[in-house]
Amino acid sequence: MKQFLTIALFTVALLAPAVASAAGTLKVTTIDPEGVATVQEYTSDDLLAMDTVELRTDNDFVDQMTTFTGPLLRDLIGAESLTSDDEIQITALNDYKTTIPAQEVIDYDVIIAVLQDGQPMSVRDKGPFWVIYPMSEHPELQDPGFNDRLVWQLSEVELLGK
Repeated sequence: MKQFLTIALFTVALLAPAVASAAGTLKVTTIDPEGVATVQEYTSDDLLAMDTVELRTDNDFVDQMTTFTGPLLRDLIGAESLTSDDEIQITALNDYKTTIPAQEVIDYDVIIAVLQDGQPMSVRDKGPFWVIYPMSEHPELQDPGFNDRLVWQLSEVELLGK
């Protein structure tokens, strides 16, 4: 039994940094106009150091109007390399994936939320990163189909092109 506990603790000690790292960074893959892919990783501090937007909205996953803070997704990707025909794949920590048409990111102030009501979000509370649409400002976004794009526990953003 003692040997089992030692092995279990050792395994947890080895895996903990990887899990903490995965939960604390956002991997972003972009493609420049020449077709060269660039991969960058951002922490919450990195994202908050960018130009951020405060978006007061509600959605089906919060109980009331909530203020989310984070950079615009189009700025994170690089608006200059984004075309209306592109698609953006977003992936959560549990490997849930969905695709966002780039036109939505161009038309609406979609953000990567880092703060909810001024506080960092833990993984338990849908963090550390959450894709948020300005649903309260645009009635057309209140369609249930947009809920699939409100990916929480976001781990990766990838510009797919078309």
